[in-house]
Amino acid sequence: MLLITIDIVLDRLLIRDVIKAILSSIFFHRLFGSIRPLSPPREVLEITYPSVDDPALDALIDEKLTRLTTALDTSSQYIANQPYSGSTQHQRKAQIVVNFFEKKTRKAWFSKSEEEVCWEEWLINISSITPRNETEKIRVAKSAENQLQAIIMKVIDIVNDNKDHIPPIATTEANPFPYQISIPSETEDTWGSVFKKILVE
Repeated sequence: MLLITIDIVLDRLLIRDVIKAILSSIFFHRLFGSIRPLSPPREVLEITYPSVDDPALDALIDEKLTRLTTALDTSSQYIANQPYSGSTQHQRKAQIVVNFFEKKTRKAWFSKSEEEVCWEEWLINISSITPRNETEKIRVAKSAENQLQAIIMKVIDIVNDNKDHIPPIATTEANPFPYQISIPSETEDTWGSVFKKILVE
């Protein structure tokens, strides 16, 4: 399984739009069925990013972003007086995880069962900050723009450089690889937490 970690620090007001851009970029490069790019493309912080013309996926992303912002607002991972860009900030932290699975058939003596095996996981660590004045707000927005640009390029580099772990497509389904978007603070049923449980046991 390939694990990719992304860290980003954002103004609370920018989180929804910026994280949507990151998720959309990931799915654009990881949906192997017949996809259609959204036209015209979306833009945030004057950065154009790719996304799939898929209302169901778009609705799922929006739902998870609502839960993410709620998780951030109620996060117990609250760190006060953290330096950021030369000023003192209060940070709340949360994660959003994207998993891609391969369907495998497990054969027993007299039966068959299907299981989903994770072949790629994207772990996005988000730190939410609230600028205290207009100067900080401008600085944080510029930082968000630079971070987003770098992350979109990172996504492109990763998908171009890592292909050997992708399972062969063995189905005619529109989406050959099931996916999951989760908020670890909400549930422990993510692949990463299951893996940790296995290690502990």
